[in-house]
Formats: sequence, structure tokens, C-alpha cells
Amino acid sequence: MKRITRIALAACATTLAAGPAGANHSWGNYHWARTSNPVALKVNTALTGNWGQYVGPAISQWDQSNVLALSGPAAVSANTKKCDPIAGQVLVCNALYGQRGWLGIASIWANGDHITQATTKLNDTYFNTARYNTPAWRAMVACQEIGHDFGLGHVNETFTDPNTGSCMDYTNDPAGTAGTNGTKANTAPNQHDYDQLASIYGHLDSSTTATASTNFGLRQVGRPVPQPLPREGVGDTMADWGTPVHRDGKGRPDVFVKSLGGGHKVITHVFWALEAKGTEAH
Repeated sequence: MKRITRIALAACATTLAAGPAGANHSWGNYHWARTSNPVALKVNTALTGNWGQYVGPAISQWDQSNVLALSGPAAVSANTKKCDPIAGQVLVCNALYGQRGWLGIASIWANGDHITQATTKLNDTYFNTARYNTPAWRAMVACQEIGHDFGLGHVNETFTDPNTGSCMDYTNDPAGTAGTNGTKANTAPNQHDYDQLASIYGHLDSSTTATASTNFGLRQVGRPVPQPLPREGVGDTMADWGTPVHRDGKGRPDVFVKSLGGGHKVITHVFWALEAKGTEAH
């Protein structure tokens, strides 16, 4: 994929809680381990319908960060309902996941703070309805959930605030044309998102979990490859996601953590539909 150089990326501190547009918005300390920048990471897709029109551009937009070197979108044969992860890589799926209240979920498998694999699931049960079957809603949710897979959180979680122009911003109007949230479109990353990625990946690790073409887990020179990473995809309900650890601007639980044993855990970020109560996924 063509690389675009970006300059003057500011360093920022990291925090889990989302705040105003100028605040930091990392997803805890989660990041892909690597021994050099940029992070060579493959983004795979198992998509149907017209999702390629939104997922492909989202990957290209995130690739403009100077700390990411993304390869893809690479179409793979996968059960889109299960969306089983690929070790060391990202997988983006869509399917009719049901009336669970969510538009999309992003899940990262982690060993400590190091992301080892990640998935994004886009729920056609809602995107097939008139309210969400729009270019702006599709672009924002695809962009935001993929952004979570790199370790980003939300830049703002107050749905009624003016749009920041970042897909990592919650809003009632992603297009910025309804007159309710200002005029900016929240359909792509903005400079603040690139700055935050530069902060997250501002240090190097002694090992790597991101693999552009192979399916290894955490690798260290001179040491044996560890046990295989968990390979089952994240389910569609709260029972599958584990314990809620964060709530969005409407008070709905939107980040869940589940221990998988062996030092592994899976963290799931939920993008609820505007009308959802946050209990539909029980």
C-alpha cells in the first residue's frame, strides 16, 4: 500500500477514559508489540455487500499514520459470523449478527498490554435499515472499529457535542449535515488521531506481535514460539464479552474484559446504536 509521510506528530500521554476533543484517547496501554517502527500489520477482510467501499478506504486512511505500515485489505475465506481471529493480524467481518443493540464491535486479544490479534464485526442487522444504511454511518463505524484494533479509544463520548472531524468521536450525526452536531464529518481519522498513534507507538518493544504475512504469536529471538493464541472469535452477547469496565456517554457498558487463561485476555469495545439501551445483548 502506498505510504504517505506525515510530519510533526506530537507526543501525547495515554489514558483509558475518553474526554474532550483535545484530550488523549488511547485504549489503555494496549498496542501491537514491535522492535521497530512503522508497525508492519496485515488487515484481512471477510466482507459481503458493499462494505469494501468503506473498509478499504478506512484502512488506507489509517495507513497514513507514520507509525503504521498496513498491508491489505486482503480478502480471506472465513466464517463471517464467527470472525475467528488470525494470530498477529487484524480481521474485519460483516454479517447479520442480530438485534443485539450494537452496530459494531472491535475485539483485541492481549498478552499484558501487547495486542496479539484483533477483529472487527459490523452488524448488517442495523446497517440494512434506513437509519444506518448511509455512507456516513458505514464509514464512521468501520473506521472507528478498525481504529480500536490499533489501540485507540474515543476522542469524545458525548453524542450531542459538535463533531470533532474524527471517526473516533461519538455523534448523533456522522455526516455533519443534520444541524445537530456542527458541520464536520466524523467519517475518517483526523490529525489528532495520527498524533495519538504516534504517542502510543512512541516506544519500542523487545519482541513483536504484529506479523504482516505469518501467523505467529509473540516472538522473541532465541526463544521458542509460545503456545498457539486463542483462535475462537468473540460472540455477539455480553455473556461472551466478559466483565464491563467502562461506560459510554449514555451510561451504557461499552468496554468488556474476559480472561482466557494462560496470560491471555480479550477486550471488546461495543459501538451501540443510538436507540439502544445497552441491555439488548444479554
